[in-house]
Amino acid sequence: MAFAQLSKVRLEYFQHGHGPERVVLVHGFQASAAIWRLVQEALPADRFTSIAINNRGAGGSEAPPRESDFSVQIFATDAFELVNELGWDAFTLVGHSLGGQTVAQFAVDHPGLVKGLVLLDPADPDGGRLPQGGLTLDQLIDSRMAARKAQQERGGGGDGIDATAMAGPASEVVRAVATDMRNAPERRLRGSMRSMFELRIGERVKSLPMPTLLAGGDADELIPVSAMLATWAKLPAGAGLHFWHGVGHSPNLDTPLEVAALLERFIDRTIPARAKSAAA
Repeated sequence: MAFAQLSKVRLEYFQHGHGPERVVLVHGFQASAAIWRLVQEALPADRFTSIAINNRGAGGSEAPPRESDFSVQIFATDAFELVNELGWDAFTLVGHSLGGQTVAQFAVDHPGLVKGLVLLDPADPDGGRLPQGGLTLDQLIDSRMAARKAQQERGGGGDGIDATAMAGPASEVVRAVATDMRNAPERRLRGSMRSMFELRIGERVKSLPMPTLLAGGDADELIPVSAMLATWAKLPAGAGLHFWHGVGHSPNLDTPLEVAALLERFIDRTIPARAKSAAA
């Protein structure tokens, strides 16, 4: 692990590999950088250098005191400051779940830095829609926090991650993610959820210049296929689309080797092919 002192917060991040291809990985709503560990380990270390960022309030990163200190836009700004601190450009940017919104925000704000964009089971760049029944956003957030507390009291990790149900080599990583989820401060989750619903960048996303790919599990119950297809329709023309059959909301935990292989193909083939086509 490593830390970077940014203008307003100290962030923790995890670097793996020493190769020339650079990959920036951003986690979602309740999770942490640990959710990317298996993918990082599966990327050949001699060809890729990856960093997985703990957003403010996640893992060992600093957690400012106010709910307003946490949002998709703020997470994207922190990521920009971090890569600038590291001197990185021309990298592939990858975001999972709410992290999909974060990397989309980063890409529309700093398109010149991003050579390729990957959205994994992403939240909609135009935010969420309040369910029918008259709930306000504040009421919905209160309900979600109460459900989270009840879920944790039953021993569940949340967001489809259940540390008690996992076995095998991934169990340690899943337990680490579940622990970080339990330790996430509520102010971070409230601010994140509010911004997740209020984000409206779909029109800007459609004009992104870099090769873009949306990938997900077709058994995702949190962000179903229909929602992901609606997001894909907002991406630039020619954006890639990939689904893993029988996989849920977190392919980076459930099928990390396949996720790493897809990233390799995207970086090694799709990005150069698009660049060659654009130059022709």
